Amino acid sequence: MKFRIGLLLVLFLFLVSCTQAPERGAEINYKQGFMDIGITSLGNAEEYQKQRLQLPISIDNDLAYDLENLEVSVQGFDNHYVDVYTDKQQLAALEGKSLFNPEGGKQKFSFEGMIKDLLPGAVKEMQNYRIYVLYNSQVEFSPSLCVTSQQLQSVGAAYDTYQGACTFQKEISYTGQGAPVGVTSLEIVPRDGKQIELRMTIENRGKGKVGKISIAAATLGGKPLTCEFRGDTAKNEFSLDPEKKSATLVCAGYLLSEDAYTTPLYLQLLYDYGINQKEEMAILE
Repeated sequence: MKFRIGLLLVLFLFLVSCTQAPERGAEINYKQGFMDIGITSLGNAEEYQKQRLQLPISIDNDLAYDLENLEVSVQGFDNHYVDVYTDKQQLAALEGKSLFNPEGGKQKFSFEGMIKDLLPGAVKEMQNYRIYVLYNSQVEFSPSLCVTSQQLQSVGAAYDTYQGACTFQKEISYTGQGAPVGVTSLEIVPRDGKQIELRMTIENRGKGKVGKISIAAATLGGKPLTCEFRGDTAKNEFSLDPEKKSATLVCAGYLLSEDAYTTPLYLQLLYDYGINQKEEMAILE
């Protein structure tokens, strides 16, 4: 009897753990907010003259996406005082945050060099340097939208009570998708003939600079959209202004019905990014 009770208890605990684990995992969404990578100098704040320099740099991928073609460099030392033997290192890929890797990928880069003599009579010399990181990555935008091709004056209270219909919103704001670059606003513009236009604002909310942004995929309800960036000669890519930090992407497509219904939007953008961080080191006699 005791054996049966124990067996039933074990089975009960097993079933509870199996049913609860997916629920806990479902609550974790790394593809939200705006994120930057982590850059940490692990070198000593003070070093003595006439000795070897060892400068470890740690890069933490806090984004919800993998980094590719990662390049880390150390620049800014006065070569009268510091010689860095190899000032640039590369890594093919660094994994982003996910359910299987909630901490994200971490990589340490070690830079070596030589600390030279101070000037005669000097007891201390402050050296400022910067850690530069370049990488390629992506960002995905995948909301469910209430769409219609009817003009705005036709969309309203009638759809609130229509069975199976949805509430149409012309303008929607977003708070990022787990990267320094993301969609912050969407305007839905109905067009005649079961057509629709989607106007999206793409912003850089990170501390670095974006090079080029290009469209890898754009679909509405699984059907391809025709998209182009406004204000640039190349329609499918855009060079983001470092000062303005935003761009407008306009996509057009066809709907299945003139009536309001819910359908998924999927947008995948590729971009290259550069970020740097200032550090300092004191050279002692």
